[in-house]
Amino acid sequence: MAGELGKRLRGKVQLLFTSPPFPLNHKKEYGNRSGEEYANWLKSLAPAFGRLLTPDGSIVIEIGNAWEAKRPVQSLLSLRALIGFAEHPDAGLRLCQEFVCYNRARLPSPAQWVTVNRIRVKDSYTDMEFLSDEFSEKFVPIGFI
Repeated sequence: MAGELGKRLRGKVQLLFTSPPFPLNHKKEYGNRSGEEYANWLKSLAPAFGRLLTPDGSIVIEIGNAWEAKRPVQSLLSLRALIGFAEHPDAGLRLCQEFVCYNRARLPSPAQWVTVNRIRVKDSYTDMEFLSDEFSEKFVPIGFI
């Protein structure tokens, strides 16, 4: 986004639909982030994403569920990351609506608490966040009709 392509696309993107890496507790080969490092990383993307949008453009972002390490409880990290992203002072974004992406075929997660200890049910959804810098009654996001 900081390169030539990002400069050419500035102010021209109608819909930015993304599913960035989720905040996982175990390191993956691709170098995923976790904890506050994840929340700060996601927040840092907001201004660059906002600059790409047309005046009536929007962002749909899937922010995966997060779990506390070594505990069978969901973390609030995903919510803090979303709030940081949506309220970044240099992005000018507003949360327009939240959608639930239900997938009953998802793998059991977190596996330790779902399939081994069997004290939690399978996590079968993620949230899809719809953000925009301007929202009018005339604007209807494509695909959500």
